[in-house]
Parts: sequence; C-alpha cells; structure tokens
Amino acid sequence: MRVIVDPGTYNCRNMGDVAMLQVAVSRIGAVLPGAAIQVFTEDAQELKRHCPQVRPLSHWARQAWLDDGQLWGRLRRVLPGPAWKVATATQGAVRRRWPAGYRRALSLRFIGRRGSALQLKDFTHGLASADALVVAGQGTLADAALGHARSVLATAALAQAAGVPVFFFGQGIGPLADPDLHRLAAEVLPSAELVALREEAKGRPLAQEFGVCPERLVMTGDDAVELAFTLRPNDPGEGVGVHLRIAPQAVRDVTVLEHIRPVLQAFARERRVALVPLPISHHRVGSNDPRTIRQLLAGYDDASDGGATMDTPEAVIRAAGRCRIVVTGAYHAAVFALSQGVPAICLGRSAYYLDKFHGLRDQFGAGCRVLELADPGLEQALCVALISAWESADDQRATLLSVAERQVADGRQAYARLAEAVAGASLGEPPA
Repeated sequence: MRVIVDPGTYNCRNMGDVAMLQVAVSRIGAVLPGAAIQVFTEDAQELKRHCPQVRPLSHWARQAWLDDGQLWGRLRRVLPGPAWKVATATQGAVRRRWPAGYRRALSLRFIGRRGSALQLKDFTHGLASADALVVAGQGTLADAALGHARSVLATAALAQAAGVPVFFFGQGIGPLADPDLHRLAAEVLPSAELVALREEAKGRPLAQEFGVCPERLVMTGDDAVELAFTLRPNDPGEGVGVHLRIAPQAVRDVTVLEHIRPVLQAFARERRVALVPLPISHHRVGSNDPRTIRQLLAGYDDASDGGATMDTPEAVIRAAGRCRIVVTGAYHAAVFALSQGVPAICLGRSAYYLDKFHGLRDQFGAGCRVLELADPGLEQALCVALISAWESADDQRATLLSVAERQVADGRQAYARLAEAVAGASLGEPPA
C-alpha cells in the first residue's frame, strides 16, 4: 500500500503547512496501517526533520514533467500564441501516450543534473502505481498561489487519468478568478473521491460551482486544529501572542507597524504581561515572520529574537498556549490559538486573508475577531478588540475548545473514507 501526499509546503518553512502535513501523515497512518507514504518536497532533510516516517518524492521532477517549456521552450519565442497552444497540447498527448519515451527525452535535457533520471522515473512510476493521492490541507487553490495551484491540480489530473483515487483534505478554496485555473479546477475536483473543506462560506459555493457533488463534499475545518487541540495546556495562559507578516497578500507597507506597535505595547504594559512571538513563516527569502515580529517588539522586548528558534509547529503551538489572547496577521497563528481555547484577533488586508479569517470566525464564533488593516480607525478598533478579548477570554475558552474538538472528529471521519476507497479499489469495487 502506497500513498502520495501533495503538501502545502515544499520546503517546510511554513509552520502552518507543516502542521497540516504532520496531521495528514498521522491520519493516513492511522487508517492505513503500514502504508508507505511519499511526500512531494524540494528539501528532503527538512521533510525528514518534521515527518521522519515518510519518503521524499521530488517536487522538482514533478515540475519538470509538467512544464511544457522544458523540451520545446525555444519554440515559444517564435510561435504565435495559437500555434504554441497546439504545440503544448501535442506535448501533453505525448506525455500521456508514451511516458517512458518522454521521460528519456526529458532525462537527456537534464543530463548534467545529478539523479535527475531516477527522480523523474520515481515520480512517473510512483504516481501511476500509487494506491491514492492525498492533497494535504492547504490554502493554495486560489489566485494568490497560482503556480502552486496549477501543480496540485495538474498532478491530480495525472493521477485520475491513471485510475488513482484523489482526495483533497482540509482545503481552503478561493478567491479564484483566473480562467485557466478555474477551468482546471472544474475538470479535476468533481472527479475527486472527496473534497474536505476547512471553511464553508466561500469554499462550499466555489466547490459547487466547480461541479463537486454534495456526496463528495464535506466540512472538516483545518487539519492543524488536531495538533493544537492535542497540545493544549490544562490552564489558560497570561501573555499576548503577536504576529504580523510583510508579504504581498498580508502587509505591504511597513508603516502599518507604526499604527499597531504602540497599541499592543501600551496594552501589554498596562497589564504587565509578555508579548509572545508566534512566527509561522520562516522563509529565508520573502516573508520572514521573526524579522517582522522583532519590529513589533522594538522598545518593549529588544532581546527577543522574534521567535526565530520556534521552527517547529509544536514550538509555536505551545507558545500560543501560553497566551490569554492572540493578535495575528497569519491564519495559522489564529488556528493554533483558537484550537487551544485562546481568543484571536485577526488582522487582514487582502481578500485572500480576509476570506480565511472570516471562515475561522464563522466556525469559532465570538472568540475570533477580524479587523481590516485598511480601516482608518484601526488603532481604536484594535484597542477595543484587545480589551474585549481579554475580558471575555475565560468565558470563551470552553466554547472554542468544543468547536476544535468537533473539527478533530470531523477530520478523522473524512480520512476514514480514504481507507474505504482504497479497500474498495483493491477488491475491484467502486468506492462508496
């Protein structure tokens, strides 16, 4: 028995994506004992550090296989648009009908890259002969993650063409308006064995728009809820968890920090509590949460590293559990808090982040507040939200934990359908 997992992170630098992957691997192991699990990655060492029980599968090989420009890229410079579309369609047909020959040609293209031929063979043979493809929890089926989304859906299409059942677990979908991505989603998602959503308001209408039938569409919440709920402390914390991210979809203008920093620090000083870093993204290039959090703490805790050493989901989750409330610009910092009974104040600007935060609010209720960073009255709104969340934290705890517990049960039930489908396929029966 072998299951391939397509995760939300290929370099394991995002602790939210890693948490979802860890839960996915654990649940697959629980419903399919002894199954060999392969995970797409571009950093096998980091993957092994977080998920030592899995085998790496080359994300590079998958990208090379799917890239229409690898063999005929030079033609793109000279062919008009319609002709290039014909060329790419022809290349796609060659990949499907003569995969071995195409792989040999592709291997020659990368003859100078060590291990490329083996990686390509491992990918093509592995995907075609897998017992299931699992798209682990993520929020990448959206315009904001266009390249990632295309890879996920194109890989799912390859698996489906080979008769391999495909499952989407813990998915955040949208906003999605790109016509090519929309068309690909409408081709792939209705044929999936199951599409499990992490939020209802935006995800369900989009999934239905793509043609996913009700019997194959379920709501489970975020898979990472289970990890945080399992690690919850017995007693509530006393600190204020903080997070903010400088990134295109999050905070573009660093001057926003100047509006948020004094409000947070004044609140913490008045109550004589710690501001606790909750970094999610540890990318070396691009969004690096510890670097931004250090700026938030400047003048209050200048000795803090911004959470740079919190480079595992467990470390961030336990830090969130030491807080009474959390203020965050990252979805998973809110998930880690709410799942431990800690109220969260979510700060968003783009539709991508606001949709995710509103999805959490719909599930967890009053314990989750959403503020828009573009609001001219942001400072006052944040001040009011901090006081309200702090004063209601004890009353909210039981409700938040109850919601988290229900989502854990729903998530496990969804993964049980993976075992049913794989068992049915092995017996030559259609999955239920």
